[in-house]
Amino acid sequence: SWCPTWEMSVPAIRAIDKLADILANSENFLQRMHELGQEPAAQKELRRLFSPSEAAEMVGRDRTTLARAESEIGIEPPARNPENNRRVGYTLEQVQAFRQHFETLPWRDAASDQPIVVACQNFKGGVGKSTTCVNLAHYLALKGYRVLVVDTDSQATTTSMFGYVPDAEIDEDSTILPYLSGYQTTLDYAVRKTYWPNIDLIPACLALYEAELAIVMHLAAQQDVDKRVQFFMELKYGLQTVADRYDVILLDSPPALGMISINVLMAADALLVPSAARMFDFSSTVQFFRMVHNYIGKIDPTKQYRWISVLTTLFDQRYESQKQFFEVMRTCFGDSVFRRVFFHSAEVINSAAQFVGPYEQPKPNRKVLEMMDNVFGEIEVALLKEWPSKRTLLSERGIA
Repeated sequence: SWCPTWEMSVPAIRAIDKLADILANSENFLQRMHELGQEPAAQKELRRLFSPSEAAEMVGRDRTTLARAESEIGIEPPARNPENNRRVGYTLEQVQAFRQHFETLPWRDAASDQPIVVACQNFKGGVGKSTTCVNLAHYLALKGYRVLVVDTDSQATTTSMFGYVPDAEIDEDSTILPYLSGYQTTLDYAVRKTYWPNIDLIPACLALYEAELAIVMHLAAQQDVDKRVQFFMELKYGLQTVADRYDVILLDSPPALGMISINVLMAADALLVPSAARMFDFSSTVQFFRMVHNYIGKIDPTKQYRWISVLTTLFDQRYESQKQFFEVMRTCFGDSVFRRVFFHSAEVINSAAQFVGPYEQPKPNRKVLEMMDNVFGEIEVALLKEWPSKRTLLSERGIA
């Protein structure tokens, strides 16, 4: 058969053969990004310090009282700025020690309050799901709560934000997979400390995505219908083995319907649903609600959520269309949409690109923090309402 001479002289290059080089270059870049100040979790530090005034507000005591308590608690007095001789500030760990000493920690009462499992979930990608999860964890940690973050998304953005390079530093044995596969009886093996003194993490990696097919095959082999249904409860049971150590457990879920996503939905006590005030995002959120309504009840007819609430993200008040669509969301979702919105912010986006959140910047943008405090403060109230021991506190704050 006839073939042009140029086809015979130029060797064929398969696109897939280029992937090895692409992957090597890309992974090398990601590794360098982490090394440029975003070190692995064993080395990464929370560099933000809190001024005596900030610490006093966080602890609920005045600055003089904190200073007097330093020697009693064994806290090293903060260094002084040579330019103005003012104290530089306390670490979050020291603030926690003050809270412990003065009994102002916000922890739930173990006798009456249960840990709350909150799934940050929506099937629409690009709505700030992982960013919301990480920043909410930071907010709660600053307030003094004990937080466990569980990354179940194979993209592992949340894991990266806590200083790890997924797949290079995290393999499937460090994720929820060994428990879901029945090789572990608790999730203790997967829990690791982070550079935040009161945030623990169960990380993720690409193996979670690859596991979806294996899980489907596992379920298909189960002849007993009850055993199939029981599998969707596995993550819930796993979290129960470590939950007593925490006040809040945050689940970062995959942005698609799958076996792990359903496990997340079954394990959650509350659903935090990030959604932008745009038509496509709204439509996706409606589909998500339809799936939860139609399918979760079939898996477990007794399943209840303490609340299901939409958090409006990426909100740009320069666009009238977004303002109008936010009103549509409030009309359709009613009290199932938070009043506060997460404004579109270059600061948040740039921080995420550097694997650092706004709350941990050494010199944070106060305007951004105020916006985030307002957003997460409303979510915090929703959590406090679920703890009987906090009723007096909420009543004193005029919250029913």
